[in-house]
Amino acid sequence: METEMTVPTADGQQKTTKLECISKRARLQKDTVFNNIGHALDTELLRECYQELDGSKAIGIDGVTKEVYGKKLEDNLQDLLARIRRHAYTPQASRLVEIPKEDGSTRPLAISCFEDKIVQMAVTKLLTAIYEPLFLPCSYGYREGKNGHEALRALMKYSNEFRKGATLEIDLRKYFNTIPHGKLLEILEKKITDRRFLKLIRKLIRSPVVANGKAELNELGCPQGSIISPILSNIYLHSVVDSWFDEISKSHLIGKTAMVRFADDMVFLFQRSEDAEKFYKVLPKRLEKYGLQLHVDKSSLLKSGSKEAEEADTRGERLQTYKFLGFTCYWGKSLDGKSWRLKFKSRSDRFTAKLRGLREYLKKSLNQDTKTTILSVKRVVVGWINYHAISDNQRRVNSFIYESRRAIFKWINRKGGKRKTNWATFSKLLEETKYPQSFKTTSMFTAC
Repeated sequence: METEMTVPTADGQQKTTKLECISKRARLQKDTVFNNIGHALDTELLRECYQELDGSKAIGIDGVTKEVYGKKLEDNLQDLLARIRRHAYTPQASRLVEIPKEDGSTRPLAISCFEDKIVQMAVTKLLTAIYEPLFLPCSYGYREGKNGHEALRALMKYSNEFRKGATLEIDLRKYFNTIPHGKLLEILEKKITDRRFLKLIRKLIRSPVVANGKAELNELGCPQGSIISPILSNIYLHSVVDSWFDEISKSHLIGKTAMVRFADDMVFLFQRSEDAEKFYKVLPKRLEKYGLQLHVDKSSLLKSGSKEAEEADTRGERLQTYKFLGFTCYWGKSLDGKSWRLKFKSRSDRFTAKLRGLREYLKKSLNQDTKTTILSVKRVVVGWINYHAISDNQRRVNSFIYESRRAIFKWINRKGGKRKTNWATFSKLLEETKYPQSFKTTSMFTAC
């Protein structure tokens, strides 16, 4: 990814920004060490970040919105920059909120104050400019031009290439909340020697978090919800896992290997099972060295490949499934029935939890306007469909649409009391709100 930030001058010419210069240098000189990047954190960059931030997002503990901050934008940005440069800037505490997950559990998210979001985004842009050229193709999370569907395509491609091999599914215990600050800064120091910039990063990741009415310094991890956390988490795993795996694959393993990672969700593929076993033995030690812990109960080493699937079938068995990015990965027959390949279907537990969440939302909305509520449900359903409507998963998506429509139908009749709505009238109402009936399938067979 290139961080293009050329801006037009008064005469219509293009001016190269400091950020673009850093990005270009990082691309062309991958071994370079940056000893002075703080100068690129100027009012121009801060203004750019202000403009990009979504003003509709949740606000921090100070109650300041984008609109309020923007009323004296230039004064505020000049004051912010002055505080950063004289080391007087201190992030305010973030408030912690629990966000529901697809599986029914919750995830704590840190909501920062608006001004702190500006600083986080500026630092994120600078780190991205420096590290994006170093990231390996196996990393798909939080990167421009990459997404979950591309990660799934890569997983299918590599899995089908190794006809008789092994797959290692890895889960880390509370990854974002356990990244050691000291180890993270040590990794950053290999590429960045600008002490002031590193101190600013340290301030951002250690900023207090308010939970249960009490503010405490964040001594461990990079809180999810913070704008800077995704790039820092990618930098950490790039060094701890991606580069290391690439290196030992070339120097210590015999057969071909591949890796697909989206944030802390990762799968390793091996042409030879003995390589997989060898790697699985050393991985926990590598993770422990950097303060991370393998979730043994959620990690597994499995047989994989079309040949393995075929041989299992002759024994009346099926290869063990595993989970990746919200899907169950399993081996099934191709359409012509002549071969076996990796397939995906939405995880049953999350499928059920999502529908349960929709029903609970409807139950709480008995006194709300019918069309407004349907439109709210529609947004959730369309988002789910857009991600889950992939090759081999059409039946699960059709089921989700049907069950969501059925839940709304029951809700309307419960809401109406004795005045019942028949299915024909209900269907007409869904047509008016353009509630999804069909969907477009995203192919998993296009080039990665």
